[in-house]
Parts: sequence; structure tokens; C-alpha cells
Amino acid sequence: MWLATDDRSRAIGPFAATWHPFTAYDKTGDRSPRTPLPGGFAAEIDVPRAGSWLIAVLVTEGSKRLAGTGIVPVTNGPVVAGLGTKAISTPTPVATTTAKIEEICTRTPVDHMHYISLDKALKNGKPTVVSFGTPLLCTSRLCGPVVDEQILAFEQMGKDRANFIHVEEFLPGPDRRPPQATAENQSPAFKAWGLQTEPWIFVIDRKGIIRFRSLGPVTAPEIEQALQPVR
Repeated sequence: MWLATDDRSRAIGPFAATWHPFTAYDKTGDRSPRTPLPGGFAAEIDVPRAGSWLIAVLVTEGSKRLAGTGIVPVTNGPVVAGLGTKAISTPTPVATTTAKIEEICTRTPVDHMHYISLDKALKNGKPTVVSFGTPLLCTSRLCGPVVDEQILAFEQMGKDRANFIHVEEFLPGPDRRPPQATAENQSPAFKAWGLQTEPWIFVIDRKGIIRFRSLGPVTAPEIEQALQPVR
């Protein structure tokens, strides 16, 4: 990967990106909509200053070389749920039986990361991994696979070492029929965090500070790695 202020300026880089494959969809028996993406590349880059940056990516696959470019806006101002900021403490629906979880989760089958409310989790002295997404209605079809990866991390670490919470964007309710996927119908917790897209994963330390944030593809190893410094 390379960065440049425009297509005629000298580029900064290269930066090596790591390939992270999705593996959890089949392992967890998910039947929610599946993304056609097999995984994603991730890299940490220190951008010199705010502004609109041209990013170029080169991928080698066997003898083939693929390339692409795009524009990435970078700001030095406040962002929603930014790194180093205090996580918003808000109640989230709690359920532990399958029948009750079906009222607050659109995954098929439902996941069991609804056992504790987010506001309570932020006070119990453990780090927290929280996802915001809707496996059934996700426009990118990434919510289900990302929640699946969170489930693998949950199964690996357990609730005694960290809180794991899935915040559903569109609550099905007692009739188990989620509302139309509109901004007005977003769940209270989703609105409280001010999120406009999905899926999101946040890793929050014991003091309630956001230490990792990811929009879109993220895998169990990445979640587990983000938890290491805050455990």
C-alpha cells in the first residue's frame, strides 16, 4: 500500500498489509446472509496529516498482479466512537434463552452474546468486545460473518476474561419480525452511539476507553490481538 496527496506527488510507502481470511461462518453454523468476500487485508498506517489522501494497493496472486486506488479522508478532529475516547454507556437488551434472544437478534441461529447489558459490562472491570450490526438485514452482507468471528473469539476466551456483546441494529420484537431497515427503526443503543454504517467492532479496556475500532471485515485473530494489551 502507498499513500500520496495526489496522483502527481511522491508516494509514501510501501506499507505491508496482512491477509485475514474469514473462517467462522461455517464453523458457527451461520445461516444468515453470507458475504462473497473471503476475507480482508489490514495494515496500520501513520498518516502524516489530515486531508484527502490517495491510497494505492497492489496485490499479488500467483503470477497475477492486481492494483486499485481510492481516496481516504483523514481528519484530526473528533470522530464518532474514536480511539482513546470514553465508550458510550447505554443499556442493551439482555436475554439468555433462545426464544428470548430471537426477539433481540436477527442472526440465524441467534448468537448468545446478549447475556449482559453494555452499560453493566463497562462497569464490571473486564475489557469488552462489542459489535454493532444486523446479520439478517446488513446491506454489505458483512454483519453476519463479522459477528461469527466475534463468536469464535468469545468461545476461545470466555465471558470470565472479557465481555462479549452483539448489539442488534433492528430489534425483531416479540413477533420475531425485524422492522424495515431504516434509520428511524435503528435500536436505541445503535442510535446512542451515533453509528451510520455497519458492522462495527470495538474493543474497550477495563476503564471504558475504546482501544480498537473496525468498520467492515474483521476476524477472530484480530479481535484477540486487540484484546491482548487491555486484558
